[in-house]
Amino acid sequence: MESSGADKGFFQKPPVLENQVYDDATFQRCFRHLVRKVGPEVAELGNEVLSDQVFAWVTDAEHNKPYLKGSGRDVFGQWKGDLVTGEGWRGLQNFGLAHGFVATGYDTPYGAFSRPYQFLRIQLWTASCANVTCPSAMQDGAARLLQTHLSTPAVASKLSAEEKKVFENAFQHLISRDPDDAWTSGQWMTERTGGSDVSLTETTAVLQPSAATQLASKKEDIPLGPWSINGFKWFSSATDSKMTVLLARTSRGGLSTFVAPMRKHDPLATTSTGLAKPDGEALNGVRIQRLKDKSGTQSLPTAELVLEDMRGWLVGQEGRGIHEVSTILNLTRIHSTVAAVSYVGRGLGIARAYARVREIGAGKGTRVKLTESSLHMRTLAKMTSEYRGLMLLTIFTSSVLGISEHPAAPSADNISQALKALTPEAKHAGPLLRVLTQLAKAYVCKPSVALLFSCMESLGGVGYLLNEEQEYLNVARLYRDCSVLPIWEGTTDVLSTDFIRALKHSKGGSDSLDALGDVIKNAFEFQGKSMRPSGWNPTKEWDGLRNRIAQETTGELMAEAREILWAVGDLLVSILLYVDAGSDGDAVAQDIFLRFLETKGVVGGRVKVSVGQELARDIAIVYGSTTSEVTPKL
Repeated sequence: MESSGADKGFFQKPPVLENQVYDDATFQRCFRHLVRKVGPEVAELGNEVLSDQVFAWVTDAEHNKPYLKGSGRDVFGQWKGDLVTGEGWRGLQNFGLAHGFVATGYDTPYGAFSRPYQFLRIQLWTASCANVTCPSAMQDGAARLLQTHLSTPAVASKLSAEEKKVFENAFQHLISRDPDDAWTSGQWMTERTGGSDVSLTETTAVLQPSAATQLASKKEDIPLGPWSINGFKWFSSATDSKMTVLLARTSRGGLSTFVAPMRKHDPLATTSTGLAKPDGEALNGVRIQRLKDKSGTQSLPTAELVLEDMRGWLVGQEGRGIHEVSTILNLTRIHSTVAAVSYVGRGLGIARAYARVREIGAGKGTRVKLTESSLHMRTLAKMTSEYRGLMLLTIFTSSVLGISEHPAAPSADNISQALKALTPEAKHAGPLLRVLTQLAKAYVCKPSVALLFSCMESLGGVGYLLNEEQEYLNVARLYRDCSVLPIWEGTTDVLSTDFIRALKHSKGGSDSLDALGDVIKNAFEFQGKSMRPSGWNPTKEWDGLRNRIAQETTGELMAEAREILWAVGDLLVSILLYVDAGSDGDAVAQDIFLRFLETKGVVGGRVKVSVGQELARDIAIVYGSTTSEVTPKL
């Protein structure tokens, strides 16, 4: 054998990453069940997010991380705090805004289907975006908060003409598809006193209208806000946003929600060379103390912020801040859940592509591709099956969000029998969403980190490398960024605690329990094209769980909050997989459903077949076909 060298010998053939819309059978089935007739644009988006330009922006965003110009002070020692972001970050941000990843939830004609349509598009995008979907999530939450106040008659009637003007202006910026006009938003709650626990918030707000006219925007003639906000925010992402939503304590006690522009009109502003700039801007009473140095999401500017006479507007009633912010948390938690399945979907796509080209020794001098290795394909099949359940739960949650926003039932002609079985009554959508957002985020984000690690492991040492030379293979970066998802917007323990409290709440807990029971019952009764396995009775299991939740105190349930959340999550995933399989009698979907029940000990082990037959089944799960060389089409 001739010796190898730097430029001779064996070189691994690079894998080809396929458009997920065609390569990912789970994505296809979610799309077909829950969105229906809007496919071509999504398929084109699947190509765009894998473009050389997008990955060049990703590499640039990772290399040119955000920083404070002049360490936060000017040459004479005054606080300045100019945030500098890289060209790649700005390019990705503009791509996301122009493609309407937030706007899709508001300006499309699909009614209740707008939300699953939006989040399936975001699922394609997140793994390619170097974390610009973080400010997008808060942008979405802020848009929904303002939309609720503007469109709910009982609430809108209490707004002054000035407040309506300010809120409507901000809302239109938040849903704009023009990168020069669109706004992202911050969400500032976390302080040194706690993470998700905001009960000891030290930021204060005082109603203090200024005698002089203060403008957030001279061009649009938008007033700045009558409230003076002062305090310190400990962990604030989307620091480059144009506005923010934050919590502060007022003199009446309790926490209140405020919206505030990040910048204000400054007639004394100067250019960087000191020349007068009458139409310039200045930060609206906020300065960056320092940027956070994080394990992952390093392209995302996250900061400690000092607020000194930041001017803003009260949203809703004083002391009702937690209620108002819950609207945003519903959105940001769903965005986090979608991000998790996006990372796993991309990781599995990379693993599938690698298995197609990588050969290993098979004994006696023979070599086979990883697609011919029964052990490797069994591992990928287990991962793919788990991903199927997590993805279905995620998009189901987004569907419930859509129904809660568009309670009018869709025409029976527009939905399949499977979708009808999974569509809760309009009266159940709100109570269901109240508990589903915590459940989905906890149930999906936590295992997604382990799944993505397994995707990285499936490439061996290459998977551990930060492959910026071939950025599309950089599953190690995805793993690093995915690791934050079980932490922000509520850790798993916080979400489990919130879940129990919501179910035990005196004013809405029974409604949420009814809504969960209704979904499980209707799905279980679905008469599809596959048989119900004997021994599986989710309605009976739910009745047992519900009785326990009703009978035990909140304190008694808290110690096992995770176990209870996971038990309910398992029930929901099982009925989603059942309806998925029964919708068309697909043998692969049925296999995935039975494997899920087997892992949960609900049914016994399947009948053993030959190694070759089992390999064919695993390949069918991983690639959506009995042959690994086929790329399925929608």
